[in-house]
Amino acid sequence: MGYFRQVVIIFLITVFSGCGVSKRVGELQGDAREAFESDKFSEALEYFEELIDLQSARRGDTDGFIWYGAGISAWETGQALRAIEYLDQAARRSYVTERSLYVHALAFREIDNLSREINKLEAYAGEYPDGDHMDEVQKRLFATYLESNNHDLARELWPFLESRSEDDSELLEGYFILNRDMGNDERLAGIARKIEKLDRDNITALEYLGDHYFWKAENSYQEEMAAYENNRTTRQYRQLLGALDEINEQFRISRDYFEKLWELKQDPRYAAFLRNIYLRFGNEGRAEYFNKRSENR
Repeated sequence: MGYFRQVVIIFLITVFSGCGVSKRVGELQGDAREAFESDKFSEALEYFEELIDLQSARRGDTDGFIWYGAGISAWETGQALRAIEYLDQAARRSYVTERSLYVHALAFREIDNLSREINKLEAYAGEYPDGDHMDEVQKRLFATYLESNNHDLARELWPFLESRSEDDSELLEGYFILNRDMGNDERLAGIARKIEKLDRDNITALEYLGDHYFWKAENSYQEEMAAYENNRTTRQYRQLLGALDEINEQFRISRDYFEKLWELKQDPRYAAFLRNIYLRFGNEGRAEYFNKRSENR
């Protein structure tokens, strides 16, 4: 509390001593509630903070609703740290509502405190399973579990989100990351294709699919060439030619993904893939073009 504010409070206590202070508190409580319920949060915050200061000066405890109102008002006026401070005080007095848990979680996200955000999200999900913000809370909780490497908790939560993921690329991307991190490689291509259908510019999906088809083609190419080198017969040559049709198609698919990625972001990693693909196609000009652009790595 600054020196000027201390002087003001001392002055108020002096002027409104005894029953005068009680009268002022009563007036402030009414003004604060009215402003708060009318969504006049700047005014409400001033009233709530004056109440908090008066009660502190009197060495009395402040009602939980006052801390709650101050916290919500602080959040609504763009003051995340102050909102957290006041909502913490409200929670210590067992004044917790659906709104306060939701705002508390948002405020912790604002200041990048992941562990405390998760705590409030979990509290909301546990206390208000039918709450107005439950869909958003579950989705954010899934993302925070992934971010904090709580893969088992994310996997347990997924069944509650799966039906919503059909038209939500962000959820599907989270599910892709979960399966990738847990080593469920057989699921990744299917999930990546679903993401791509919803979001044509999704980097996660495009990178995976480009890489997937490149190595599928490259590994098949190496296997077929090795088989032919070990058995140079007409039959083996025909098998090689037949396999090359499919292999080249897979290279073309990979090329299209990396060309799209190159349009979105000229990353030398993408250029390296494109160089190798064009070398397989025998297009030396394009291969050299991307070779120069891959050398920045």
